[in-house]
Amino acid sequence: MNSGDPLKLQEKESFLSKLVICLNFAAKKCQEELNETPERKIKGIQELRALLQRNPKTSAIEFHDDFLVAYLRRNKYRTEDALQQILKLQQLMESESDLFRGVPEEYLDSPAFKNFYPLPVRCQDGCGLFYFGIGKWDPTELPLKQLKQIIVMFLIQALRDPMNQINGFKVLYDLEGLSTRHIKYFTPQNMLLLYNGTVILMYLADTARTTFV
Repeated sequence: MNSGDPLKLQEKESFLSKLVICLNFAAKKCQEELNETPERKIKGIQELRALLQRNPKTSAIEFHDDFLVAYLRRNKYRTEDALQQILKLQQLMESESDLFRGVPEEYLDSPAFKNFYPLPVRCQDGCGLFYFGIGKWDPTELPLKQLKQIIVMFLIQALRDPMNQINGFKVLYDLEGLSTRHIKYFTPQNMLLLYNGTVILMYLADTARTTFV
């Protein structure tokens, strides 16, 4: 056993202690603010899935439990409200299907892709943080269509994280470097899509918000 082992053991114990505190905090918040208990969670999933199966627009779709829980938590386990949100998302996916096709692999290695990422820290209340370097976006390197797909991909992934469902998250838009080559993409159609998409997707996280830096 080398001299570094005690330090590593201490770091591991500290990490596990913080993890337990974090999980206990999330569980308490779920119960007190989101109306979630283990029994209500099981019942809510069953009721929401039954509603979706009876609806002709969603009857043929298989929904995973974690997807349904995201909507149940946002609506404090009001299943009818959760159903309406899912139907709005379904409508957006039908009208803007290209946004949900995923980012082509060749763009995943693009330098521009590295300007969008989750930060390795959270706010004191557990809120997640995401950085979007819009001002660093080069339209000749990453077309607008793929930029939209990247934003949708990050928002959807953020909402699959249980801690973000419980505590919310913030998107930090860095506008440094914004110029006329970007402004021409701020069309009424794109602004309406940004608004509608943000309302439908980010509304899932109770404290989701955007900040411009």
